[in-house]
Amino acid sequence: MSAGAKTKSAGKAGGPRKGRSKSSLTIIERAYRGGLEEQYGHILWLTRIMKAMGAPTALLLKGDTVNFALREQPRLVLRIGDANVSGLSHHESGVVALLEAGVPLYAWHADIERLHLAADDLLPGVSVLHEAELSPLMNQFDCVWYW
Repeated sequence: MSAGAKTKSAGKAGGPRKGRSKSSLTIIERAYRGGLEEQYGHILWLTRIMKAMGAPTALLLKGDTVNFALREQPRLVLRIGDANVSGLSHHESGVVALLEAGVPLYAWHADIERLHLAADDLLPGVSVLHEAELSPLMNQFDCVWYW
């Protein structure tokens, strides 16, 4: 076996991966599981980290998660007796960080209408996605993650 053949074989068997990273579209539909839980904010963080690592990625907000992209969300503090819980998720900040990182971000048109919102209620840079645009968008990515 030639040295070239060994190198080629070794690269396939777990050596460093060459070429582009797999692209992924993250779709978040379930927004709220409970008052004190992270409520899928970790997926916003994960999407931003994947982008920072060089993986082409985009995010689609469906269902009640469309609210994550609303402008001017208040920072909530929960008071339990004498204790204040101030570390609650602030989804607007997560969405802004994604947009600043260059992650394409979409909000599902049907849910915007269902929630009686307008495109102007969303943060600048969030694109409204209609049903006919979903399949072509999904076909641009190697992986689709649905939460």
